[in-house]
Amino acid sequence: MTKILVADDEVDLEMLIKQKFRQKIREQQYEFIFSVNGNDALEKIKQNPDIDIVLSDNQHA
Repeated sequence: MTKILVADDEVDLEMLIKQKFRQKIREQQYEFIFSVNGNDALEKIKQNPDIDIVLSDNQHA
């Protein structure tokens, strides 16, 4: 199973990803972990050292 961390503050993104990949999630091909910001992402990485991929948005103020 591929474990993917998604770091994004967009609240609807989790629902959209779960909807788009629901078949692969059900088949246990992908596992998604969601974080709301960079600090939360770092904590999730500490808790889940077996994360394969990190997806994040790049937003400039």
